[in-house]
Amino acid sequence: MPEQGLREWFGERPHWLQEVGQRIFDGQTFTTDEIAKLAIQESLGKYKGTGFILPKGLFGAGKECSLRLSSIGDIEGINALSPRSPLSLGGNNLTVIYGLNGSGKSGYVRLLKHLCGARQPGELHPNVFSATAVAQKCQISYEKDGAAISHEWLPAAGPVSDLCGVDIFDTQCGRIYASSENEVTYEPPVLSFLSDLIAISEDISTRLAQMLAELPSSKPKLPQLYANTNSGKWFNGISSSTLSKQITQNCIWTETNETEINTLQTRLAEKSPADKAKKLRAQKKYLDDLIKKLEGSIEALSPESAQTLLKLKQEVTQKTSAAETAAKQVFQNAPLDGIGSEVWKQLWEKARQYSEQEAYKEITYPNTGEGARCTLCQQPLSAEAGDRLKTFENYVTGALETEATEAKNAYQKAIEALPDFPTEASLREKLSACGWDDIDVTGSLIAIFTTLNTRQNELLKAEQMDGLSALPESAQWLELARVRAAGYETSALQFDLDAQGDNRNELQASYLELQAQKWTSQQQGTIVAERDRHLQINQLGEAKKLTNTNALSRKKGELAEVLITEAFVQSFNDELKRLGAGGLRVELVKTKVSKGRVLHKLRLCGAKGCGLEDVLSEGEFRIIALAAFFADVADKAGTTPFVFDDPISSLDQDYEEAVVKRLVQLAQTRQVIVFTHRLSLLGLIQDYGKKADNEPNLICVRQESWGAGEPGDTPLFAKKPEKALNSLINNRLPIATKMLEKLGKENYDMIAKGLCSEFRILLERMIESELLADVVQRYRRAVNTLGKLNKLARITEEDCKLFDDMMTKYSKYEHSQPGEAPVQIPLPDELKQDFEAMKEWRTEFAKRCAQ
Repeated sequence: MPEQGLREWFGERPHWLQEVGQRIFDGQTFTTDEIAKLAIQESLGKYKGTGFILPKGLFGAGKECSLRLSSIGDIEGINALSPRSPLSLGGNNLTVIYGLNGSGKSGYVRLLKHLCGARQPGELHPNVFSATAVAQKCQISYEKDGAAISHEWLPAAGPVSDLCGVDIFDTQCGRIYASSENEVTYEPPVLSFLSDLIAISEDISTRLAQMLAELPSSKPKLPQLYANTNSGKWFNGISSSTLSKQITQNCIWTETNETEINTLQTRLAEKSPADKAKKLRAQKKYLDDLIKKLEGSIEALSPESAQTLLKLKQEVTQKTSAAETAAKQVFQNAPLDGIGSEVWKQLWEKARQYSEQEAYKEITYPNTGEGARCTLCQQPLSAEAGDRLKTFENYVTGALETEATEAKNAYQKAIEALPDFPTEASLREKLSACGWDDIDVTGSLIAIFTTLNTRQNELLKAEQMDGLSALPESAQWLELARVRAAGYETSALQFDLDAQGDNRNELQASYLELQAQKWTSQQQGTIVAERDRHLQINQLGEAKKLTNTNALSRKKGELAEVLITEAFVQSFNDELKRLGAGGLRVELVKTKVSKGRVLHKLRLCGAKGCGLEDVLSEGEFRIIALAAFFADVADKAGTTPFVFDDPISSLDQDYEEAVVKRLVQLAQTRQVIVFTHRLSLLGLIQDYGKKADNEPNLICVRQESWGAGEPGDTPLFAKKPEKALNSLINNRLPIATKMLEKLGKENYDMIAKGLCSEFRILLERMIESELLADVVQRYRRAVNTLGKLNKLARITEEDCKLFDDMMTKYSKYEHSQPGEAPVQIPLPDELKQDFEAMKEWRTEFAKRCAQ
């Protein structure tokens, strides 16, 4: 696609993605949450972006990076690795790390896979045989663009970002390349840019998904009983479109609702509605009586009634006083005192009663006629006594006395009309009979009647209104009582209906609906939170749609078809030929583009229903995996290291040599590190490295008592004879000599026997490389004659005898010794003499061959 077309296409992407593109190009840093907020804002229409057009810089060759691995050290808690010295990875481009099985090579490779972010690195186990748990860590040193960097690495930190360009090949990697769909490692800058955007989109999508997952519903589960009620259906249907007004309306619960649900509960619980109605009306009557009693008492002691009673009392006082004054005037000459008093009046009235009812039934009282007698003393009345009786009667029946009597009677009648107050116990009984056992209600009514009783007692003693206790506040109690009484009647009517018809199902439905409504009203807070959660879910969902990578993936796939696939397939075919596997019927094909990742897979040409592993031998499978690996990574921009773990496993001699040639070729421009336990591979790398003027750096790792992976000196068999002899004479032999001097011959023999064995191996090497001029070697197919064959003519009988004698002598120490005549280990002086003899022979033979 033309650059301009791609720029226009990118300009149509979501604004947040354009913003990210600008930041990437400008080298700015940003967090996932920061970009997620931009996507959310755009989903809400609150972010329009600043616009970004793909710059020309993205269509170049890309920036190259120079990288070299320097060393790995300070390893703790990783496999069985526990080296006391760091593993130096050499100063030249080709390094071979040799070690026997269990020496720690695989541990180093696993560690490097984690450090460099290799695919399927596997789990980085601790030392499973150690009883002490140790935190995993190591120190990795490397050079980036010429700058030395040392980094303490912890597994939790993940791969070291600078080292993600290091490519590692091992058996697992080979299986991935040969059997799985694989994404091409190298990408031109514009595709890398699109890959970054796809990766960021996926990260943002994942973050938004996490944010969605962090919005769990706190809405309680609706009880199944309420599922078919109106409130239950509304509750289950809460969504982002639920309005606050609807929430308020559906979450209302009033006292009326509470009364209604309690009434329904009572009605449903009642087995005999008719009896219940009768009981409610009886309770209503008790309550009505109480109300009437209280209302009557309040009326009787109201200010108006109290004023009337006091007025009557005042009239009694006034009229009685007037009558008594008149009586004093009338009876002032009476022979006895007290005439006209209350006691006297009672006596007079009793005498009247006796006269009219018994003594003189037909004669008006008092009878003063002829023969009349006193009704009290039964003596005949004198004229004076008769006149006195008439005077008394006139007084008693006179106006003043009559008014006084009438006033007293009126006052007495008013007093008798005053209420009798129930006792506290009686009030409690009456309220209980009403079905109203509320403590506060009972206490309030008792206090009201107590206050009324106090006011009444005060009123009976009072002469005027001042000083009387105020009427108690009874309006609230009366209102409650009237409402309750009305409720009794309403409930009774409902129970009447219940007794008359079969409406139980309707009652149960109404009761269940009210229960659901009450339950819903108690969830208002969580309902609001649930509505808000749905709003957030909608927002995050819309933002997540903006992170869809389909358009980016399609565009990258279109570009990759031209920029990657054709070149990758051609590179794979070229690598097959380089490795001598051009005749294998395999091909590399693009399978699909997934989320912007261009995937390829190896398959057999023309085969149906069979995979590579089902048909190819292990060696063939290995060689095509190597070809795919080389095709993928060999032409990457920059000079980043390659690491190989036993790359020639299962290969025959032809493939081995082809692989070694390719490794040495790669080492011309990149650092190549090979881990192996095979001497054949070591010898081939040495040979081809020497031919390419790039002799490998040899490092030996071994298992020690404290752990595996300990770097050491290059093994004797891998050293050149001259260096090996110098090492024996100057390093190894002095150590043995000190052992003999300090610890004795027994300890010396163990070390000296090793020296004898190594010297014998060195003699074999000298026969191959020095005496036979390196024309033939073990583990090598080639016979090198050019410039070397003529040296064989320099060999003398003395040379042969020297080597024969030395081989015979030092071969003895490789075999078991006879018990009666054991071969004694040579002392240091004898060993030194033999070592120096071979060194002198080598110097003399080299001069002889040079002539």
